[in-house]
Amino acid sequence: MAPTDADRKKIWAPRVRTGCEICRARRIKCDETHPVCKRCAIGKRPCRYPLLTPSPSPPADTTTETTLSRAPFYQAEPPGWDAAQAMRFFVDVSIPMYSKFQVVENAYDYQFVPGSHISVFPYQPGFIMMMTCQRIKLASLSRNVPVRRGQGLGIEHLWDIFYKQMGETVVHLNKHISARSRPGYIISRIIDLLSVELAIVGSPWRAHLHGFFAIVSLYGGVGTMIKTWPRVIFALHYCLMYAIVGNTCSPAADQISGLDAWSEEEILTVYQFTFYFEFGCPSQLALAIIRITRLRVLAATASLAAPDPLGSMAQEIAEDLQAFAPEEWAETYPVPEDPLRPLLARMFKVATILYAVLSLPPDLAHHFAAAEAEADEGDGGGRPPPANPRVHYRRVLFELIEQTRVHIKTSVLSWAFAVLGAAYADGPEQGKERILQHLRAMQGMENVECGATTMLQLFPDVWASGRTRWEDCYYKPCQVLC
Repeated sequence: MAPTDADRKKIWAPRVRTGCEICRARRIKCDETHPVCKRCAIGKRPCRYPLLTPSPSPPADTTTETTLSRAPFYQAEPPGWDAAQAMRFFVDVSIPMYSKFQVVENAYDYQFVPGSHISVFPYQPGFIMMMTCQRIKLASLSRNVPVRRGQGLGIEHLWDIFYKQMGETVVHLNKHISARSRPGYIISRIIDLLSVELAIVGSPWRAHLHGFFAIVSLYGGVGTMIKTWPRVIFALHYCLMYAIVGNTCSPAADQISGLDAWSEEEILTVYQFTFYFEFGCPSQLALAIIRITRLRVLAATASLAAPDPLGSMAQEIAEDLQAFAPEEWAETYPVPEDPLRPLLARMFKVATILYAVLSLPPDLAHHFAAAEAEADEGDGGGRPPPANPRVHYRRVLFELIEQTRVHIKTSVLSWAFAVLGAAYADGPEQGKERILQHLRAMQGMENVECGATTMLQLFPDVWASGRTRWEDCYYKPCQVLC
């Protein structure tokens, strides 16, 4: 028998107020599973529960029942909590991690001093952003995944903090640019942003370098800045390293053009300031790398119509390379002691020659083919250039890397691997696998940037394509330092 209207009585129940905030806001039933309810877990939403606290005074109509306040009480961190956590991480994790594999002391070491206080860092959101990024990197390292949001590591709250502080840093930076504040302060905030973007795969890191060079130009150039604000040399040095390497591993038509405004004298003044721990290249060779890159751009863009000027430039660079003696490497700063010093210098010399052989047109590259014909024997030369410079120099570079890496942190060799990987497009499979092994080891090291991850993603695809040109490998800008 069908129920009558009298039977159809709705059973009223008080509204449950103990569910999570998301389900209550959506007006759906919450299963109240802690710490994350099932609906939020399935929908990948942040699940939070309000805490009910005793009311400060009982209701007027009763003296016997204890009631609960309807207002939620959130577990908010005390003021300065993120800054305190960042400072603790810096002292307990970052400083030991930084110094663990150092090759030599350098000027950057002075910022990592025991007993540092948060007041040492002039802009706290930028500092919190950098320390949060390091925490994210270590969490990604523990799962052997690239540093990229959405990896399912249970650290979404860190990404939220990271991007919040990044947003504040960008706004803060733009205000100081508009106000024409001290350039050292402006560039320091650019470096805050650049340093974290270098760790994230696929980030717009080059935009910060473009901004850096624009600020240097705006404030009168390298010489004026160093003379007026001497401590800005730290920032100039840091950005110069990434601009040099970034331009080598970018198409000729897509360069960080701000570096073109710097003279070779200005480049050497900044470069020779100190040893950079992730690009330990002798200054004479670093200048050769810049000159080869500029020559590559001229050749690709036909900026000089006649071939002779380009040939003369190639000849001059090759002769300077040949004149560099690894055993006599000396700088204004302390260089690594033997046996590392000549090994590291020789490795960068061969990598620079191979970069020229791979990236320049044949009519220019041939000048470099004999630049170190004796590289594998080291007897002073006199032999004809190798029949296949590509194969010869990649073999020599591979052997030098194997010798050098046992002395230092492998990430110092990341640019050499960038050159070697491009040279192995037509190389033996055994050598390719060995390169990938080195990069995996590099990727798993503490406190490295995304260079190894970038090359691990890039090289197998390039090798499989069968293409051997430099710009077939670096057809888009790549960040290869670690």
